[in-house]
Amino acid sequence: MKQSIAIPTFRLTSLTNLAFTSLAFASLAFSSDSIAVSDESQPHVTVGVYAQHSGGKISYHYRIANSSQRTISAVTIGRDNQNDGNPNNDVNELLSFPAGWNAKLGIPSTSANSPTGWHVSLIAPEEDDAHAIIWEPINDRSPKFFSGQTMNKMSVSLDVADNNYMTSHALITFSDGNPINLTVPLERLDNTPPSVTVNLSPNTIFSKDNKLVAIKASFTSKDDYDHMPEIRLESITANEPMEADDIRDASIGLDDRYLKFRATSKSPAGRIYTVTYSATDASGNQTMASATVTVTTTAPVAKPVAAPAAAVTPTTPPHDPGVKKKP
Repeated sequence: MKQSIAIPTFRLTSLTNLAFTSLAFASLAFSSDSIAVSDESQPHVTVGVYAQHSGGKISYHYRIANSSQRTISAVTIGRDNQNDGNPNNDVNELLSFPAGWNAKLGIPSTSANSPTGWHVSLIAPEEDDAHAIIWEPINDRSPKFFSGQTMNKMSVSLDVADNNYMTSHALITFSDGNPINLTVPLERLDNTPPSVTVNLSPNTIFSKDNKLVAIKASFTSKDDYDHMPEIRLESITANEPMEADDIRDASIGLDDRYLKFRATSKSPAGRIYTVTYSATDASGNQTMASATVTVTTTAPVAKPVAAPAAAVTPTTPPHDPGVKKKP
């Protein structure tokens, strides 16, 4: 006769309008042939992530809310244990290493942040390059991550973006009672593209002698999480056919803010150059913005220069304080 064993396990759910992934506790009863999960709803653990451009690097920030009834003793980003209790199918999911990491010194303090009393380290690869990042208390006197608390200040910086730091899993380890590891899918907190405005100077040039005119692009941008979204030149078009050398020094796909346009037009109405840039935040949200440069066939009218005001000669001599009036 087959025996059944009851152990605690978990049910994954999704919460509407929350930028986290929910993990609800349930009761699991299994035998050698079947696995059953109850519908009992319990408090959950949530994990969210957003990214920022910072100092030429990409920083990934994690936020963990512990609404379970247990104490969390470790948080591992980029590891999936499949929630099945079988260690043979656990996988690491991160590909790019933190900036400055090496096997001897670990992760530099300049490339990661940790909550007070906790430290961060890398679970080094064994058979391949995939790895994981783990935060855990330094010792028994370190602050605990109790039920009802939210933990921030978990971040790691990379030289290049690795989307797995945002789309993989977090392994939550509980310490009280029987140690249990839970895999929680990450949820992206930043889902709004940045707003950006493009300004081109000058934005009107005069068609004369087919000369190339230097154009400078500047930007005003705003984002909820990333204050330095990546700017790229996407395209330059015109409202009439152009010659091959009408546009100079334009690097499509790069952050190119200095261009040269030929001041020429094939029609009396003039030519309009349309320049389009993209702004992409570190979480991958992108928006497009355009501005124009108009080539006019009408010479600009010079503003009259006002003549300088003539000097006024005083009509009365200045008072000499040294001369006294007679009574």
